[in-house]
Amino acid sequence: MLNAKSRHHLLQRIFWNPVGARFARAFIRFSRKFDVVVRNYSLNGETNGERWLLTLMDETPTIIDVGFHDGASTAEMLKARPQGKVVGFDPSRFAAERYAADFAQDSRVTFVNQGLAAEPGELEFHDYENMCNSLAPRKELPGEVPTTYKVPITTLDSWCAENGIDHVNFMKVDAEGYDLHVLEGAKQLLENQKIDIFMFEFASGWTASKRYLWEVDEYFAPLPYKLYHLFNGFLTPLTYEVERDSCTTRYAMYVGVSDTRMARGDIPVRDYGL
Repeated sequence: MLNAKSRHHLLQRIFWNPVGARFARAFIRFSRKFDVVVRNYSLNGETNGERWLLTLMDETPTIIDVGFHDGASTAEMLKARPQGKVVGFDPSRFAAERYAADFAQDSRVTFVNQGLAAEPGELEFHDYENMCNSLAPRKELPGEVPTTYKVPITTLDSWCAENGIDHVNFMKVDAEGYDLHVLEGAKQLLENQKIDIFMFEFASGWTASKRYLWEVDEYFAPLPYKLYHLFNGFLTPLTYEVERDSCTTRYAMYVGVSDTRMARGDIPVRDYGL
């Protein structure tokens, strides 16, 4: 039986040559594709279940769209539930222009040109003139110099209280790394299960704001919610493992469901131990 040192040298000899290197690259490509398919790490709504998730909304839902951008998500939500009401949040100038051009005459849509975070105030906004606009500077966009400007910040708890919104049927959070800040600013709503279902994006922007998935796991541990992987047609419970939480974690949309909403029994859940 080979000892650890001998096994190490043997594996080096096997893989660090032209044939072994080709095999290693092929294996890594296969592993990544396997991860994308099996763990559903995809931001394509047609494959990872984002559109299916909208079918779980009530017929006349109140919807929060954090990261309004060009209004594409809002349009999909209203397509799924024409009688719904959407409140879109986005501090960018581009989003304000798109709302004015495409949604200003639609009484179902309210646009708030502010950012959401854990505390109200004012923050620097980094406008890359694309979907990576963020309250955090993006380090993985070399050569791209954003336009920066100050934007007003509120919390979802405060805004809902001030505007008479007592219950949110569905909330989409796509804040380019500021997602957990947004959820922290909804603490009262979450403690009282006033948000039935929420979806947030975990992607490379999280490293820019120095936030991690383990913080989400800890934040929701005492709250009446469960976190899930999103698949097309069902949810799978999220079993958090720290080795998967790093700057190289595959992009994913995660879903949170309140205990009260899950108790209705109409959301398919399959536990694959992922």
